[in-house]
Amino acid sequence: MGKSDKLATTYHNLSITLDAGVSILRSFDIVSEGLQGSLKKVFLGVRESISKGDGLSESMKQYHRTFDQVDLMLVEAAETSGKYPECFLLLSKWYEFRIKILRILKSGLIFPLLILHIALFIVPLPNLVTGAISFNMYLLRVFGPLLVIYISVFMLIYLYRIFHRAKAIRRILDAVILMMPLLGKAVWELSISRFAFAFSMLYKAGVPIMQALPLATRLAGNTSVSRLFEGGVESVKEGNAAIDGFSKRMPSEYRNLWQVGEETGELTKTVDKIAEISSDRAELYFSAFAKWFPKFVYFLICIWMIYQVFSGYANLYQIPDF
Repeated sequence: MGKSDKLATTYHNLSITLDAGVSILRSFDIVSEGLQGSLKKVFLGVRESISKGDGLSESMKQYHRTFDQVDLMLVEAAETSGKYPECFLLLSKWYEFRIKILRILKSGLIFPLLILHIALFIVPLPNLVTGAISFNMYLLRVFGPLLVIYISVFMLIYLYRIFHRAKAIRRILDAVILMMPLLGKAVWELSISRFAFAFSMLYKAGVPIMQALPLATRLAGNTSVSRLFEGGVESVKEGNAAIDGFSKRMPSEYRNLWQVGEETGELTKTVDKIAEISSDRAELYFSAFAKWFPKFVYFLICIWMIYQVFSGYANLYQIPDF
């Protein structure tokens, strides 16, 4: 069970105990009993900090590597409103959604990677058996491409984490991601879902719309999507509806729902609907990506294997210029 799974379960248990009227200190004692390893130490540490008079959000900030920004923001909002059970229940649902998306992606990526590894071992094998290449050359042909693949992936992740902190470069990277087939649409809908989910939780926790909008915008995750909502704060400051400041690039269906919510005073309900629709669409696009990406990888592997077969045939019969 990964960190997200454990947090989803722990937050759900916290919600139940707090809703039952159990004190926050006793609730942390109860949920800590079912934890192990570093996460148990974290929750016991948070409990110890609270017992010394620190606030819950302040105590959790000491473990920022465990708790995401959205966790800290929502808990801080819950401290003001006193709605701890609702806060932890919403966080539990958010982590469950994240887990579902990750499982979809993993299911689509693991098998193609396995096929790629098998192909790298099998394709050069005939040349080794016929004596066309030595054993050392065989190992080079197998592990050489693997090293290139793994080093490239790690370098891309490392560079993304470094440059993602620079606003200008981050905007370029986020825009490029949105242009990718299927994956871009999935990220687009996921970012809208993150914004709507965060705004709904903050607003329900009693955070004023002037504060909830910029916080939720920061939590959208993709800067290109965040810019859809940045004008909402200025619009509210001028005495207008937030929807008047949102970008026209925001899907009309979501704009209409938000507008209805502001006009009827049922903004939390309509924003929840936006979060529901966008998360469903994100799941759909991620599923489609997980379905088609393996086929693309298989196609590339087939092309590469055909080339290797003809290359081995040419070497075996000494056909020049192949």
